[in-house]
Amino acid sequence: MTEKDFQKRIGYEGEIEPLLKEVCLSYGFGQYFSWKTLTSGYEDFNLVLETEKGKFFVKIFATFRDLDNCLRYLKIIEEVLEAGVKHPKLLGFGGDYFFQKKFDGVDIRLCVMEFINGESFYQSKSVPDKEELKILVREAAKINNIHLKPAFIYDSWAITSFPKEFEKIEKFLEKEDAQLITPLLENFARINLDTLPHCLVHGDIIKTNVIRDKKGEIFLIDFSVSNYYPRIQELAVLLCNILFDEDKLEAFPDNYKLALQEYQKVVSLTKEELEYLPLFVKIAHATHIIGATKEREFNQNTSEENDYWLHLGKVGLKYTSEAL
Repeated sequence: MTEKDFQKRIGYEGEIEPLLKEVCLSYGFGQYFSWKTLTSGYEDFNLVLETEKGKFFVKIFATFRDLDNCLRYLKIIEEVLEAGVKHPKLLGFGGDYFFQKKFDGVDIRLCVMEFINGESFYQSKSVPDKEELKILVREAAKINNIHLKPAFIYDSWAITSFPKEFEKIEKFLEKEDAQLITPLLENFARINLDTLPHCLVHGDIIKTNVIRDKKGEIFLIDFSVSNYYPRIQELAVLLCNILFDEDKLEAFPDNYKLALQEYQKVVSLTKEELEYLPLFVKIAHATHIIGATKEREFNQNTSEENDYWLHLGKVGLKYTSEAL
């Protein structure tokens, strides 16, 4: 994908520099120097802005996000920061965090955060060490303790969207993948999701959304698909990527135990949650296959990142189908 492909997400194909100069003026960032596209993720147009006062992270919201959706996102981030979760600080101007302006007739909506000088675990192609894993699990539990029920938004990659999304791409699946996924559909249909504890769930704590800065500190980013979900959905997503090393499968049983131990230092899981967690983990892997296949077939997405999720889903589903 080219930079222009990412920019198309905001419905504006003009020059970005004049927009960012407006941002510099509004936020008091001083003289504009340059900008660079961040090429991970599937939705918004994210970039790094550099000015005389340093670097800043700018999230320009995709066209499908209406005003309520954007304000919803910012409200979640405010609550997350208030709860002490390790997330980049929101930067404001005139008492507001939300920037909106028309450029060439296009409504541009964005927010700005502090720039974290580091790399995501996806960018560095590394895995967290044991202490970092503990931190991440505890941060997840901290999020799940936030008393916030935002308006629901549909996330096609979410575990709860699994049956609906499977129907869309079933005919594109390889035979082996379909054979492993079909029993999961039957088992998932037997669960009454309403009986499971629900809470605010990040829903996407994966390698692309966890940054380690130059000082070794860990930051969680991208709450754009956060929802009020079954609580174990958070752990399942953690266990299908951050705590799942496809090159060291033998580490997974210990990581599974670590996740349960660290999480329950903050939040106690119910008997039902402990029973259904293995199924949720398998479905989390299945959603990577489904989501990446959909991107490839419907959006012609052949990016390295999309290939990564497809490969991870295949390896993870095959392994956990036998191990859990």
